[in-house]
Amino acid sequence: MKKFILGVFFDHSLKSGGNFQQSLNNILLASKLSSEEIEVKIITTKKENIKIFRSHGIVSTLYSPSIFSRLFMRYRQSTSFFTYRLINFFFKKSHFENFLEKRKIDLIYFVSESYYINYVHSINYIFTLFDLCHRDNPEFPEVRNKRIFEFRERQFQNNLSRAVAVLVESELGKTNVMHRYRLDDERVHIFPIEPAFSIKSNTQYANDTLKDKSIDIKKKYNLKFNYIFYPAQFWAHKNHIYILKALNMLRKEDSILLGAIFSGSDQGNLNYIKEITSKYKLDDNIRFAGFVSNEEMNSLYSQSLALVMPTYFGPTNIPPLEAFKLEVPVLYSDLPGLRDQVKEGALLLDLDDPKSLVFYLKKLISSDKFRKTLIDKGKLRYNDILSNNNNYDVLKKIIKDFRSRRDCWK
Repeated sequence: MKKFILGVFFDHSLKSGGNFQQSLNNILLASKLSSEEIEVKIITTKKENIKIFRSHGIVSTLYSPSIFSRLFMRYRQSTSFFTYRLINFFFKKSHFENFLEKRKIDLIYFVSESYYINYVHSINYIFTLFDLCHRDNPEFPEVRNKRIFEFRERQFQNNLSRAVAVLVESELGKTNVMHRYRLDDERVHIFPIEPAFSIKSNTQYANDTLKDKSIDIKKKYNLKFNYIFYPAQFWAHKNHIYILKALNMLRKEDSILLGAIFSGSDQGNLNYIKEITSKYKLDDNIRFAGFVSNEEMNSLYSQSLALVMPTYFGPTNIPPLEAFKLEVPVLYSDLPGLRDQVKEGALLLDLDDPKSLVFYLKKLISSDKFRKTLIDKGKLRYNDILSNNNNYDVLKKIIKDFRSRRDCWK
């Protein structure tokens, strides 16, 4: 019997934030499937990823089509049905699919949402679906402008039903995708997200080289106050303004000076957040860290008063898990899916009322006992999540079931 070849495809960069970190986790997991019967081939479109993967002991291949090939593949997908059939008569397969076939890929695993899935027709694939936020929150510009809603909807309508398996983050994610795209239960698998590989627990940190690279955060950012931390790219749905409103209330009504550090790249909303920061006269309180290194990320979490994440998008997110792992209190959006992710391990925020955040921040500042209790609850929740994680077994079974069918043709 010939060796089964699993292709693992990823086409985003490190600066895509949580998308990259979770995809890296999935790549590391998939690479563990290599055996005498299975060969795993990692493929990426980003040169910088080759080096990052290599640092984790993973050999990868670069897929770098010419500009003409990329344009032709896009045109082929966007054209009318008649023209599409005519093109297919002369060009049976896309450049991407030919690339995969030359490497004898039996099954391609897309570890994140990817436009390249549109170019795969004869090779079977696994579809990773992080969210359906264009359906859940269509009012936000990031899923509404530039026809993003229409793009995502077309991609999901065309490709989800053809997938060997669809991986989602949570029970709510599974319910949503089955309901909205009429998928069969056995095709949709819960595949929870995990903290970034680079995030070290306190025990790991003490025994790791990162200990020697610890950064004094308040000194680096010239911050005079204790701070809350929010690692999130500057999308509108990340709701940074909620934190600014709360800090303004703390300063004006309670004379409490508290800082905040926002890390993450700009996705169109950074200037607006800076304008509001100045409007509220919080320039001395707020720091914009941009994209930060793994070493600094650990320090930013560990030295903060708490992680505050008032996002509107879910159904799950990585930062609360990272904060749990680093024994940092978590304040999180009280929304479906998100509250199920953290359960009793976090304080839940009413996003319609910044006073909700003000109330909890005052308790965290005034009571070490309250903060310690919240940290302990987060540790319990994190251990519970870890004990129930069976992602490896889920992926292994998907491939085992597919291989039985794949043996039926050449």
